[in-house]
This record gives sequence, C-alpha cells and structure tokens, in this order.
Amino acid sequence: MKMLNAVIAILLGSSLLTACSSMKGSGSSNESLTASAAPPGQTGNRAAVSSEVLNRYTSGWSLNSQQAAKAAIEKYGQPTESTPSMLVWRNTSPFKRIVVYREEINHKFPLLHKDVIEHVVDYKVPMSRIEELAKFNGSIVYNRTAGELSARGDNEAMNLISLNLANDIVNNKRQAQDARIEFGRLAVDHINGNQSAYTQNLQFGRQMNTADADESSKINWATGPVQAQESKDQQPIPSSQNPTQPRKKILQEAEDELTE
Repeated sequence: MKMLNAVIAILLGSSLLTACSSMKGSGSSNESLTASAAPPGQTGNRAAVSSEVLNRYTSGWSLNSQQAAKAAIEKYGQPTESTPSMLVWRNTSPFKRIVVYREEINHKFPLLHKDVIEHVVDYKVPMSRIEELAKFNGSIVYNRTAGELSARGDNEAMNLISLNLANDIVNNKRQAQDARIEFGRLAVDHINGNQSAYTQNLQFGRQMNTADADESSKINWATGPVQAQESKDQQPIPSSQNPTQPRKKILQEAEDELTE
C-alpha cells in the first residue's frame, strides 16, 4: 500500500511540473507577441528601430531621408504604405497624413536643409490670405480642392513651426515677413535645445469639411464662353462673319439660300 501511494505521488508531481513548464513557456510566447505587435500608424513611444527594419524600407536612400523615416517609425510605428520612393502614414493624430520621401529638395529657409518629410492636415484657407501664405514659406502648400495644408521640411518639429505660423497668418495674427522672422528665431532655439509650444504640437484644432469642389464653368462648348447679353443698339454680327456661331445654324442658313 505504501508503495502504491509513493508511485501516485511521483506521478502527480511529474504532471504538475509539466503543467507549470507549459504555462511558463506560453507566457513567454505571449509577451514576445505583445512586444512585437504594432498596428500601422498608431502613435506612441516605441523602442529604437533596428537597422534591419530601417533597411527594409529605405535601402539606398540618403542619410537625411533615412533619419526622417527612422524618427517616424519610432514615433508612429510601421508605415501604412511603402514604395521605393516614399513611406506613408495615414490618420496619425494630429496629422491626416505623413510622408517621408526618398527624394531630397534643397531649401535655404530658415536655415539650409533638405526637405524630406511632409505633414498634412485638413485645413481651409480664405482666398484673401492665400497670397500672404505663399510669401511666408515655399514649402507650405495649400491644396484648395482637397482642403489640405501641408508643410515639408527636414523633421517634424520644423514642420510644426511652419503649420503653426501658417495658421497665425491665415487668422491675421501675423504677416508673412513677421512669420519668417519668428520661424528663424524658433528654429535656432530648437537647435539649441530650447523647446516651444510651436515645436511640440499643433496650436489649432482639427477642421472639418475643408474640401472645395469649386463650380463648373458656364461654357457652351459649341459657342465658347457665355458672353454678356448684347445691347439693343449693338448690331449683331452677320452669320457669315461670326466664327462662334454654331456650325449647325450656319449649315441651315446655307441650305436655305440654295433653295430660294
């Protein structure tokens, strides 16, 4: 009897040890999956990007473009879309879209740099402020039809400054020349390690319904643009001398003359 009890105890002990080992192994596997899972475009603080991951997206790219891509991946996770020439993140709050380009564009304002990363927001600019906005920064682009405002620069902080100062211009808080001076000051402060609200986040809220489909031109494709109604005193141009008269009417008149 004692021998039987001893065998049962040994068997139970072995089963418990096996179960514990399995649970421990399963826990380690779950931790690994959790750590590596990163939905594309999700904002958050992330671990440093390995050279293997970076090379997968930016092999053969310039150092400036690689650095911009690395910073974006570390902050927002894997890109939503990738091509040999660009990486795209969509709906990464507070931005509608972020694009890192392989192609560099030389830009001397406010300091010499390469434009490689673009940040896009939904934004509506009144017609009266578009010219002033264009004077401010050539890398600020307003797409009126799509209702989008974008800034292209060498890093996110500089693009935030561009967008925030553009918002000041649109709201008549600054003129272009004043905004250019302020951009230079904020850029130098940022390089020296002094942060400001304009380099940390957007200083305006998200806009809705910013797209502008415009209006169809009032054109009669047979006669050209619609002309103002002729005055009663103005004599109509003879049909034979009127190049804009519809061809069908001209042919009808010629046919009538032949039948008379």
